[in-house]
Amino acid sequence: MHIDRFEEYLETILYLIRKNQSPAKTKQISEELNVSPPSVTEMIKKLHSSGLVEYTPYQGVELTKKGTDQAIKIKRKHQVLETFLVDVLDFDRKEAHKEACELEHAVSDAVLEKIYEFLGCPEYCPDGNPINIDKNNIRQEESFIPLDEMEEGSSGKVARVTLPRETKERLTSLGILTGEDIEIRRKQKQGCISVIVVGSEIALGRDIAKKIFIAPKSKRV
Repeated sequence: MHIDRFEEYLETILYLIRKNQSPAKTKQISEELNVSPPSVTEMIKKLHSSGLVEYTPYQGVELTKKGTDQAIKIKRKHQVLETFLVDVLDFDRKEAHKEACELEHAVSDAVLEKIYEFLGCPEYCPDGNPINIDKNNIRQEESFIPLDEMEEGSSGKVARVTLPRETKERLTSLGILTGEDIEIRRKQKQGCISVIVVGSEIALGRDIAKKIFIAPKSKRV
C-alpha cells in the first residue's frame, strides 16, 4: 500500500541518518529496502513533493520537520511492538523485528498506547535503543551489544540496563552498573553466562543478560 511504503522509506531514512550521523545516501536506501536505485529516486521525489524530505545531489536525503515527526512516530510504533513481542510473547529479537515491520502499519495509535502502558511505559526497546527519540537530536545513535550476544573472552563497559527497578538494584549491589568494566568469562550451554565484574565472577541467566547492553572493548588474547 502507498502509505505503508511511505512509512517504510521514512523509517529507513531515519535509521540511516542516525547510523551515518549525516544524510542518508540513495544507494544505502536501495540496499536496505532491497529495491532498485531508480525506484528509490522515484520515491524520494514523491516524499519531497509531500514535504517529508529534502534531497541534495551527491550529499543525500534529509528529513524535514514534518518527515522527522512521521518517521519517529512509525519508529516508536515498531519499537513498542517489538518490545511486546519479545517481552510478552517470547519471540526472539530477529523474528520480533520482522513481525513488527508487518504490524506497525496496521496498529492504531490508540491500541499502541494501550500496549505501551501495558508494558509499563519502557524507556528502551529490546535492542537497547530509546523508544522515545529526541526529535531535536535525531543523529544521536549509540551502538551497544546485548550481553548474551557477546563472545567468551570479550569485554566492555556496561552501557545500559533495561530491567525492572528491583532487578537493577540487585545487579547494582553485585557491581553491574553503568560505566563498570565487565568481561565474559564463560557461556554455558543451558544459557547461563559467567562474567567478571569488580573482581568477582557472577553467573547470569540469559533472560537477564539480554537486557544488559555493553559498549564493547577488545577481545582478550
